[in-house]
Amino acid sequence: NEVGVEAIRKKSIEMTGRLIDLATEKNWPIMTPRNPAERGGTVSINIENAQGVVRELLSRNFLVDFRPKAGIRISPHFYNNPDEIDNVISEIDSIIVNKSYEGHIK
Repeated sequence: NEVGVEAIRKKSIEMTGRLIDLATEKNWPIMTPRNPAERGGTVSINIENAQGVVRELLSRNFLVDFRPKAGIRISPHFYNNPDEIDNVISEIDSIIVNKSYEGHIK
């Protein structure tokens, strides 16, 4: 209550914008509107093998989820910081490069 809805929304726009920018730099498909007025507090990145990547991220204590046709769903909140955004993107990249997701594909 002390922080206020406006401050929380501003931080959400910053965090989701950072996610979108970093994923765009990697040429990953973004399923979330780029316009802040059209998006909520979630970013979906629909990379190949997204479900396996999510399972590997979860095993590494990253709180994300998988949605069919949307991919990896990341939902930063007020308490997250830019380093955590950078870390999840870096971790996804590492999982892709090292194919660490392969152990999770059925």
